[in-house]
Amino acid sequence: GLISKLDFYMLDMACRKLSSWKNTPFSHLSISCNFTRLTISEKDFSSKVKEIVAKYDFDRSKLLIEITEDTNEKNLEVARNNIIMAKELGFRVALDDIGSGYTSLINLCEYPIDVVKMDRGILLLSDKQRGEKLFSGIVSLAHYLNLKVVCEGVETDEQNDFVSRSECDYIQGWYYSKPIDENQAADFAKEYISKF
Repeated sequence: GLISKLDFYMLDMACRKLSSWKNTPFSHLSISCNFTRLTISEKDFSSKVKEIVAKYDFDRSKLLIEITEDTNEKNLEVARNNIIMAKELGFRVALDDIGSGYTSLINLCEYPIDVVKMDRGILLLSDKQRGEKLFSGIVSLAHYLNLKVVCEGVETDEQNDFVSRSECDYIQGWYYSKPIDENQAADFAKEYISKF
């Protein structure tokens, strides 16, 4: 049961940070918050989320809820209703690691999602012709469904060049930054913002 407590703790921290960014140079930035499928399929998920969110004042569209691929849902119908509630609150929803684990293409129809995050394993196959076609096909399918696409795990110049040439919407990976703490992240964001 600890993973559920951690999920809600991180939601509280994300909401608090977004609230503190209001009317600052960081106000246009978003934060992603992971939730396991087990947590999302809990019957009290909606009430817990609403209780946490009510404490903070921030633009709800700046919070992206990521559904992780770690396990199957306990109850698909409850999970779907909880995601619909999250969307009604104004959050965006992402499906993490499409192409691996318990995440399947069926999930693109089961959940009202906004974003798909492509598993790094698919990127690693892109050095072969069939892998490159698979990558492009997933991007095209997502766009056909009006979804944004994030490519995860970009680490090299070659990978970054390939993804940049594709129609993928966002790139994530160590090529841009390794995991960093809160203070380092603030400095990173300031430097990024100064370029635009």
